[in-house]
Amino acid sequence: MQRLKAVFFLGMSLLASGAAVPLRAAAADQPNPTEIVAASDRARGGGLDGVQWTIDITGQDSGGPIDKRTYVVRASGDDSLAQATYPPREAGSRLLQNGRSMWFGKATLTKPVSISTRQKMVGPASNGDIASTNYAKDYDATILRTEPVNGEDAYVINLVAKSRFVTYDRIVYYVSVARRVPLKAEFYTVSGKLFKTAQFEIGNKLQIDGSTQPFVSKMSIQDTIDRSNYSVLQYSDVKTKKFAADTFNLDALNRP
Repeated sequence: MQRLKAVFFLGMSLLASGAAVPLRAAAADQPNPTEIVAASDRARGGGLDGVQWTIDITGQDSGGPIDKRTYVVRASGDDSLAQATYPPREAGSRLLQNGRSMWFGKATLTKPVSISTRQKMVGPASNGDIASTNYAKDYDATILRTEPVNGEDAYVINLVAKSRFVTYDRIVYYVSVARRVPLKAEFYTVSGKLFKTAQFEIGNKLQIDGSTQPFVSKMSIQDTIDRSNYSVLQYSDVKTKKFAADTFNLDALNRP
């Protein structure tokens, strides 16, 4: 009882002096990290009901030749379908993501091939980087702090994978406080080693139910171990669209 009284009078004294008192109730006023991440997902196609964009990827791996590819990406909810249009040898091939599962298909295959979202595509960019993003569902989120990124206040959010089937084990994600869009990301291995970073530009917009939805226009990925490895993903022709019922159906992946 004496201990409780002492704590009470200490708290009253701190309040009287104007000092901050760390109360559990104050946690209710803190922003919800999962909601912040879900909002940032929408700026990368996640959680939207019917959106399409074109993505041009340029990258280099270990000082090798520069690789260029183009995909048309369709996304709705947890599903996305990326269809290659360039280079000609890849045209028509498709990457289908249903939740955390990803498949490769094309008309010349008898059945879809299961692939990993972690598999490298162009430079350090992975298969999962070109699909719609659903970090809010795939990761446990905790706000570490806020800090400026290019002059803009950002939440620094620690994302820890809920399963081994997602693209990255851990991400430190920088999300704009004012705009709720991604600004920067740091990607870590399960052992805690930083192996690549990303910078985002948000220059596209969608009109959804009378509201403006900011959308990514550029993602620049840099390998932190081999600095010659990089990828630049540029997004264009972003629009809402209704898709056929079987667009994200695995059984339709290899159709002509």
